Parts: sequence; structure tokens; C-alpha cells
Amino acid sequence: MNRSKSVATALASVVLGGAALALAGFALASNTPHQKTLQCVTDATQANTCNLTFSTFPDSLAGQHGATGGPHPDWVSYSNQAMEVPANTTVNVTIKQYDSGGALNNYFFDQVMGTIGGTATVNGVTVTHVDPTNIGHTFTLRGIPGSGSSLFVSVPLPADSKGGTVKIGAGVYTAPNIIKFSFKTGSKGVYEWNCEFPCGGSRQGQFGEAMSTYGYMSGTLTVK
Repeated sequence: MNRSKSVATALASVVLGGAALALAGFALASNTPHQKTLQCVTDATQANTCNLTFSTFPDSLAGQHGATGGPHPDWVSYSNQAMEVPANTTVNVTIKQYDSGGALNNYFFDQVMGTIGGTATVNGVTVTHVDPTNIGHTFTLRGIPGSGSSLFVSVPLPADSKGGTVKIGAGVYTAPNIIKFSFKTGSKGVYEWNCEFPCGGSRQGQFGEAMSTYGYMSGTLTVK
């Protein structure tokens, strides 16, 4: 694939089409939050730094939508939908990725973008991109159209393949891939995040169901 020729077009698609898709998802979803807001924890060892840790699961049995998985226990889900971080701060993110996966329908999202240094680590190995045929989810953060905010971060989360099991809530999962990266926040504002791996129902090319329902594969990050 010729990345240099595709990045500009794909980025325009992310900002316009991707944002429109995320907004459509919010419109389709219930306004009732499923989980408590995840607060960024101040890092006592580094000034103007905080730590944010969350997970992705192949179902909703880990407890984020209720003890029995809520209304859709078989839907893929992030552990948190609403996140809160300070303004003008370095945010160190750790994502525990418990889900299997497959191939992206847009290989643009196999790249690490918007992070400090343009890198992430996967199980301790520094990467700038990952295998686009082995993706569990992405964490793709962008400004809401019309808000004037321009923060953009997108990190691919490789499909889990480590073996072994762990029980969380009512769910049993294979040991996760651990993805870490950092990004800097600017001024106050509300941003939206979503997954760009097609892991929902058959409607809209696997972008239905969990993908188009707020609180499963989409949410908000508030910079305060």
C-alpha cells in the first residue's frame, strides 16, 4: 500500500466522514450513561502528568454495563465511555485489549497517530504501526465538529493472542495485549472517541449495534 498517497485522503475521511459516523452513533444511542466517568489519576512522579487506564472486551460481561452485562451482554465494549483529563497535561494511557479481531477495512488506522513521539508500545515493544489484518479495536479521539477543538489521536489495538485466561466480572477472557501511549491535552473542551475496526452488527458494514451505540465502542473525553 502507498501510504504517502493515501494519508491526506484518509485523514479527510477521518475528520469528516468518521466524525459524522460517530455523531450518528451518539444520535442513535441512549443518553443514559452506563458507566461512571473515568478520572485521570495524577502522576506524583511527573509534573503536569496523569495516568488513564481502561480496557476493551469481546462482550459486556466485565461489569461495565451491569453485573449480568446489561441489555446487550454479547456486544463488544470498552470498559468506560466517559473519561476526564486535565487541560495542558501529558496523559499516559494504558489499554488492556482482551478481544480478538481481524482486518481493518481502512488500513490508514493501522498507524499510531497524534501520540508523543508518534509511537505506542505493544507488550513493551515500541511501534509506529501494527499488522492491519490483526486488529481488535482502535482508540480514535477527535474534536467534535463545530467545537473549534483539533486534538486527534488514533492508536491501533492488536487482537489478543497471548493465551491463558482471566476472570473479570461474569466474563472469562484471554490474557490481554497491553498497549501504552501518551498524548498532550491543550485547552478545555469535549472530544469524542470511537473504534474504527468494524466490530458491530451487519448493518452499515459491521458498524451497527455496538459500533453505533454510545457507551460500547464510542464515548467522550472531557478536558477540564
